[in-house]
Amino acid sequence: MSARWGLLILVVLAAGPASAKPGTPGPAYFTGSYERIGRLGTSIATLQNDRVTITPEGQGVVIAGCTGAALTMSFGPAFEITNLMTGTQAGVTVECLFHNNGYNRPILTCRAADGAAFTLWPLPAAVPSCGG
Repeated sequence: MSARWGLLILVVLAAGPASAKPGTPGPAYFTGSYERIGRLGTSIATLQNDRVTITPEGQGVVIAGCTGAALTMSFGPAFEITNLMTGTQAGVTVECLFHNNGYNRPILTCRAADGAAFTLWPLPAAVPSCGG
């Protein structure tokens, strides 16, 4: 990530959460359980495959796993990109692009400033998030 984009993200995050752009789904659309597949930021050789839940919070969402800090996301800040959410997890900036699968369920592809990268795949509603 270039220094210019990093500065832009810091300025927008300091301004507060942004609302969903017209034509994009609101926070409630993302509610549910997801499988998180990717790599941790501490080492590119450390892979992760766990479950998280997404719950709406105001104009954004909270992504919470069974362990670790929650990831708070809001829409924006790039005005030309309508499917972008940004946030922080334990002080690390995270950006996610969202789209949907053939069943109109959200899929999020995310990258963190510390090198973490992961995809969130929706799980059936009956699947528990942790311990199941």
